[in-house]
Amino acid sequence: MASRPNPYQSYRQAQVETADQRTLLLMLYGGALKFLRQGREAMLTGDIAETNRLLGRVQDILCELIGSLNPAVPDLAHNLFLLYEFMHHRLVQANVQKEPSYLDEVEQMLLTLQEAWQAALQQPQAAGSAI
Repeated sequence: MASRPNPYQSYRQAQVETADQRTLLLMLYGGALKFLRQGREAMLTGDIAETNRLLGRVQDILCELIGSLNPAVPDLAHNLFLLYEFMHHRLVQANVQKEPSYLDEVEQMLLTLQEAWQAALQQPQAAGSAI
């Protein structure tokens, strides 16, 4: 018996497939924050497997963000690369050491970047965008 497709998953897939690059960037930040918060809760309750799975999702999103950097804007791309790489490293440390304060640090960085991108994306798209 074939399983029925999840309507929510179908809707999200359609959103991703039809979104422009700017919207996708905000979706990635939103997903990273969601999984980070869920990972913190799993860590605090001692669910090691779920913590690992959720923090892995955040790491995957950071890798996707790194892959989306535009080398045509080298200074911004380089600085974002360093931030994403640092956050990735902190997630690994948090997961290995089971230290939720590292997750708080990453969350603050992601929130700051999300807010900055939201403000920047309210402006008309520039020719030399980092994304």
